[in-house]
Amino acid sequence: MGDTWRRAPRSMATQTVLPFTGEGAYHGSTKPRPRAASSHPPPPTPPEMVPRTLDAYAAEGRTAIETFEATFPNLFEVCAVLPTPAQDAIRDDGVTLCWCPLDVALTTVGPWVKRVLDAMTPHLDGTRRHVYVDAKIQYFEAGDVPVDSQQWHVDGSIVARDARVRALGHTLLHDMQARMDGQVRPPICLAYQSSVHCATRFVSAPLTLEMPALIPDFSGLDAQVRAAAPPVATHPASAIVRFDGLSLHRATVATEAGWRLWVRCFETDRTVRLTAQIIDCYATVFRTR
Repeated sequence: MGDTWRRAPRSMATQTVLPFTGEGAYHGSTKPRPRAASSHPPPPTPPEMVPRTLDAYAAEGRTAIETFEATFPNLFEVCAVLPTPAQDAIRDDGVTLCWCPLDVALTTVGPWVKRVLDAMTPHLDGTRRHVYVDAKIQYFEAGDVPVDSQQWHVDGSIVARDARVRALGHTLLHDMQARMDGQVRPPICLAYQSSVHCATRFVSAPLTLEMPALIPDFSGLDAQVRAAAPPVATHPASAIVRFDGLSLHRATVATEAGWRLWVRCFETDRTVRLTAQIIDCYATVFRTR
């Protein structure tokens, strides 16, 4: 099973660096994940994650993916701004979190992530079954990227990999129409980052696109967003922001060297059981030069 937290010392010399490919690295990723065998049956699928469009296609025997008018509300709200931590405080905080339950995270993290989580807690929506925490500490040189993608995407998309998907000629599909049909609220996120030298960008106004109901990856969506050139907001330094599963955002290239702490609380009805060592990717940065 995959780890949900890991404690390890960090230094510039031991920072893991891989070449940037744009293929995705777990956040906004379309890259297949290696999976270990699990003795646990899969958890039941909550309404939040049911691929209703794919279900309808299969029931009706449809073999062509149609388009629909998709409106992304693009929630982006600054909830709080904390003091900016010193670079050595970020480096020494010590713990990486990967889909870690909040109660476990609060007992394992270092002092600065604990401070961030304490500040996030009053802003949690509190209407979902689970709160999972991701946290990573990375050292960037100018030109590095925190994940292996700079595509516009949404978090927590409804993903299917089964016979229904293969019948449509794919191995994986994101059910975008089901996420946006208004029947079920999307997952809710709070995110923090310590500086703006490698800041996430968010589309900051509603955006309507004509797009396929089911997509194999985010490349086409990314191209449409870039062509539309909507207003964009940059995640402020040391700020906690709220967004959701309909908020378009993307990673950016670091403009200068330094340590960055990133923390996310993900509120969902989905039960996450890791079957891969995703956490190994969390300590990595991706070099574009």
